Amino acid sequence: MKKLFPCLLIAAFFVSGTGYYIAPLFFTLPDELEQGAPQGLLFVDRNGQPVRRFLDGEFRAEDPANFNDFPATLIEATVAVEDSRFFSHGGIDFIGLGRALRDGITDQGFASGASTITQQTIKLYSPPRQRNLRTKFIEVFSARKLEMFADKKTILTAYLNKLPYGNQYTGARAAAQGYFGKPMGDLSVSEAAMLAGLPNKPTRFNPWRSMESAKKRQLWVLKRMKKEGYLTEAQFATSLIEALSFLPGPAQTFRAPHFVDLVLEQESTKVKSAKAAGTPVETTLQLKTQDFVEATIAAELVRLAHEAGETNDIQAAAVVIDNASGDVLALAGSRSFFGSRAGQMNGAWTPRSAGSTLKPFTYLLALEQGKTAATVIADTPIEYITSTGAYQPVNFDRQFHGPVSVRHALANSLNVPAVKLLDEIGGPSLLHKLLRDRLGFSSLDDSVAEYGLGLTLGNAEVRLLEITNAYACLARLGKFKPYRLIQQGQASDSTLLNSDRNQVFDPATSWLIADILSDTNARAEAFGLNSALNLPFHCAAKTGTSTDFRDNWTIGFTPEFTVGVWMGRFSNRPLKQVSGAMGAAPIFRRIMLELHQDRRPAWYDLPESAVRIEVDALTGRTPPSHVRPLKTRSEWFVRGKLPNLAARDDYSHDQKTFLPTTFANWWRSEANDLREFAALKPISGGETALTFRIVSPLDGTVAFLDPDLPGRGSKFPLEIAGSGREAIEWRSDSLEIEIDGKTRWLILQPGEHNIKAINPDSGQFASATLIVEAL
Repeated sequence: MKKLFPCLLIAAFFVSGTGYYIAPLFFTLPDELEQGAPQGLLFVDRNGQPVRRFLDGEFRAEDPANFNDFPATLIEATVAVEDSRFFSHGGIDFIGLGRALRDGITDQGFASGASTITQQTIKLYSPPRQRNLRTKFIEVFSARKLEMFADKKTILTAYLNKLPYGNQYTGARAAAQGYFGKPMGDLSVSEAAMLAGLPNKPTRFNPWRSMESAKKRQLWVLKRMKKEGYLTEAQFATSLIEALSFLPGPAQTFRAPHFVDLVLEQESTKVKSAKAAGTPVETTLQLKTQDFVEATIAAELVRLAHEAGETNDIQAAAVVIDNASGDVLALAGSRSFFGSRAGQMNGAWTPRSAGSTLKPFTYLLALEQGKTAATVIADTPIEYITSTGAYQPVNFDRQFHGPVSVRHALANSLNVPAVKLLDEIGGPSLLHKLLRDRLGFSSLDDSVAEYGLGLTLGNAEVRLLEITNAYACLARLGKFKPYRLIQQGQASDSTLLNSDRNQVFDPATSWLIADILSDTNARAEAFGLNSALNLPFHCAAKTGTSTDFRDNWTIGFTPEFTVGVWMGRFSNRPLKQVSGAMGAAPIFRRIMLELHQDRRPAWYDLPESAVRIEVDALTGRTPPSHVRPLKTRSEWFVRGKLPNLAARDDYSHDQKTFLPTTFANWWRSEANDLREFAALKPISGGETALTFRIVSPLDGTVAFLDPDLPGRGSKFPLEIAGSGREAIEWRSDSLEIEIDGKTRWLILQPGEHNIKAINPDSGQFASATLIVEAL
């Protein structure tokens, strides 16, 4: 009888006209209901196109619909299953209430019929309340008031716009798009019945999890429609046999998820203001570009998995920045937010090992200190003593190339020259300060000692969005702008740096870096003339690959756009020898081509100070007027920094360039290919003092299996100094030695190894210890 009492009380009260017409006037309708259909929080792209809408802070929805937008079949299915007498009662269904009384008398509970669509609408738009007698009274009288002041179309419109359909879809329009990928007007009777059955128990009837339960519920709805006269026998039969075609998952209606999540995280103040004002969040996104980037990532990863024999868990992320404004036009954090393993991780924001992508900033600092693109660096063995032990950088191909220019070293991503240059201009603290304090790399550790000189080789973890924005600074010829996720008219929370007018680099120096990174001929030795980096227009680009092929990158720019691409696995499992040139570069190329499809690609004007001068390719100096070096090239010089003039005694009598004795050991190695152009500068007495010793590997070298080029860097050349061209016998008890023509190679394996070199003619011998580490 305790259950029966509330129903008897309500029924008795409404028998009187006072309860039915007067009492409802003392109740207030929910504020949101009086304001009209729910708008939620809408994110739009730069052209005003909807990107994503939230209701209650998390539920996805579309624009609220008008009554005429709802198809008759959906209205009929909803009314049939939720409130069959909706069009005839005044907010209170007395027949349903009577059935509830009957159920209460027979101890079956209040399971059926008493809550009308009008009452459900009040509940949907009201704040959460405890389910008790007081709440029931409020909903009943509020429903009655709503019926007194609103027509049935208005009530039904509010109801269908706020109804939860499961999978975070709020409103019938969002549900139609989310489950079937079509507007409501295109729903069939069978599809409308499926949707109408979901709000009762959205989790239980979720078609993506339990199609059997969803189909049973749909059948019940169709039967109700037939019983209420909405369907003929023929229509009912046709609906039963219709095969429903669901989208594979909610990802199809979840646009730019990583981008929107980043806006929510980094622009919280603006988001709150927009929500309070009921205005859209106007993002910088360009949906056309975003869709292309996402499709390109998906297609290229399928291609790569097939060609490289990889599994389909490879991920990629890409960022597109408009250089003029700093606006992020596209940001994809994975191959698919829902459709791929760990796809909800944001590869555009997750820190990853940078590989060689930091090298341009070392060279830019050097150029600003007075180096030129023609400055020659000795690509020869060197050892640094650090707090963690001896550090001996090596190149990706385990070779040393002797005298190389700044242009050649950067374009071909040589490691040893980059490390030597960083040490010469002031060490890693200079580069660390630039990246962290002036370019906003938030992922860098506070202590520069954590990285050492290896910072220029990318032993630090960086975020794709931040390093792409740093390249955009180069693209603006040194002017830094914080990247923007919100359009300029809406205040941003970003306090990345002081001003978007901050001139971080000298414009002429930035131009020179751009010229080097776009020089197809300069990088041909490492990348060839037909790599993915060679576009049909000027484009500066840099690749990078971290140890063991765990990460590969391609980042580059034109004057209009900067594009950054990362590829790898979120599990950090290595890829199968996929470098930046193989993995990220094809994605980069396709995006760049798309961005410039409808515009004429431009390039930078020459700086006023730029001059082109013929220099000795082996010294970077201008030869004396009466000397004609055997190896010259033309180079750009900026900022009034011209090449030094070489002296007559820098050349031999037959015009060969003298190399300083710092090249002595390299000169006697098999790597020397300059004998017809150069000679080793003689010391006093006309001889060069050479010691019989192993110069590759140097004693104590720590070699990492470098992934930048094929073979994981697992072959290390053996070279001796001080022996002339005699046949040398090489021995190692723990490593295999391979002979390839005149070159002997160590086949590297992890561990500590001893290598011996013996001159059988003189009896001289030398030894060296090599440590190989696999990361």
